[in-house]
Order: sequence, then structure tokens, then C-alpha cells
Amino acid sequence: MLDKIDDLFKRINEFGEKLSDVNQFETEFAQSPLNSEYTNIFVEIAQKDIAASKPSMGEMVKDRVGTNIKNRIIPSRAVRVDARDRAIRNIPIVGDVVDAGQKIDLLNKFRKNKE
Repeated sequence: MLDKIDDLFKRINEFGEKLSDVNQFETEFAQSPLNSEYTNIFVEIAQKDIAASKPSMGEMVKDRVGTNIKNRIIPSRAVRVDARDRAIRNIPIVGDVVDAGQKIDLLNKFRKNKE
């Protein structure tokens, strides 16, 4: 592929050397078969890059399984934390202290947001 690109740029350079200025080069290059070759090479490179960046079937399955496992683990942690918090709140005096602490934290956050 690199040889093909080098050859094309060599021919484009030779084409440009025959012309008197940039404006003439742009006009004639736009109508030249070299322009089509130039465009086709970049399309070919882009297609190869796209094909190389596509995940394999194994990678897609692995990601899907990982996502399903995470979705199962996260809610179970939330349930455990919620159960623990409820159990702490049910302890006399300790629950009152926790609730008071949370109310103070909430008020502090509210004050910071107002400033």
C-alpha cells in the first residue's frame, strides 16, 4: 500500500511540475484521473481503519456478559447497603444520631449551594 501511495504522490508531483501556478494545478488536477486515484486511496485506507476498529464477536460477547454481571452485582450491593442503613437506624439512640448527622450534612450542602 505504501508503494502505491508513494507512486501516486510522485506522479502528482510530476503533474504539478508541468504547470505554471497553483490555480492551474488545482483546476487541472480536479479533472485529472490522478484526482480519482487520490480519492480512492483515502477511501481504501478509511475502510481498512473502520474494519480494523470493529470489535470481534468474542469481544462483543465478553462486553455483554460483563455488563450483565455488573447489572446484577450493583443492585445487590445497593440492597445490602440499604438493609444495613435500616438496621443501624433501628438501633435506639444510634439511629437518632445517624439521622441527625444526615440532616446536618444535608443542611451544609444546601448552604454551600446557596452561596
